[in-house]
Amino acid sequence: MIYVYTDEENKKNARLGFKRVILLLALSIVASIGIGFAISQYAIKPYLAKLSEKNVYSYSVKVPQLNYYVVKIGQYSDEKDASYNLNLLTMKGIYGEILKDGENYILCLGQFMDKKDADDFSLKLNKSGINSSVALYYGPVYQVYYEKNSEKNVKEVIDRLNVFLNSLSHLSQLSYKIAFGTVSEKDIDDTEKYFKKYSNMTYNINIDENLKKILDDTRVINSQILNNFGDIKTSFELNDGNAYRLTQKLLMDSIKQYYDSMSSLK
Repeated sequence: MIYVYTDEENKKNARLGFKRVILLLALSIVASIGIGFAISQYAIKPYLAKLSEKNVYSYSVKVPQLNYYVVKIGQYSDEKDASYNLNLLTMKGIYGEILKDGENYILCLGQFMDKKDADDFSLKLNKSGINSSVALYYGPVYQVYYEKNSEKNVKEVIDRLNVFLNSLSHLSQLSYKIAFGTVSEKDIDDTEKYFKKYSNMTYNINIDENLKKILDDTRVINSQILNNFGDIKTSFELNDGNAYRLTQKLLMDSIKQYYDSMSSLK
């Protein structure tokens, strides 16, 4: 069967076809805009942001890690047992300290930044009848991210921190010499000079907030150490046997404060 359309029907069909074309065209435009928006928001924009962030903070530096060696003589799961044995040592005039290590309590008689010093002290204890061993304790590792134009300031901060850690190593060595009875007044004065040098060092105040905090914290620690050197000198002059305890406590308190400073970085 063949249908024959009148002129009026042909015009009507043409108008309907034109409207369909316009509708499809409008729908395709709306769809294109929607797809373009989705791609922009969820693909291109995040990529550009990530790329921009990478370009700005594509540099990083590891903050100097502070490790130390512990000469330990016992490990306990109950703090009371550790305290009881520490009291026995104290009554004998032997300095000791309890360190928390996970779920255990470590009774130690010395902490040093140099392995040889720790090994020598452990050997001395073993020869005196006190069984001991040496364990390495790792400090936290942190990275600071910065812009390329801050590279000079970051290097300055890292250099300053290495000076501070070097000073701590001299404090550790001073404690070692006291333990072996080989320390002199000059040794104490020379060690103090390292911390005085650090207190006189200046730095650019227009630096990253995290880096400024690290330097400010180490300067506080440095000042506390200097404030205690008078007691160390007095103990040495009186030969009251307290100088080793003073240097050990000062060293460990400083290391803990340094760890706390690193852990508070943003």
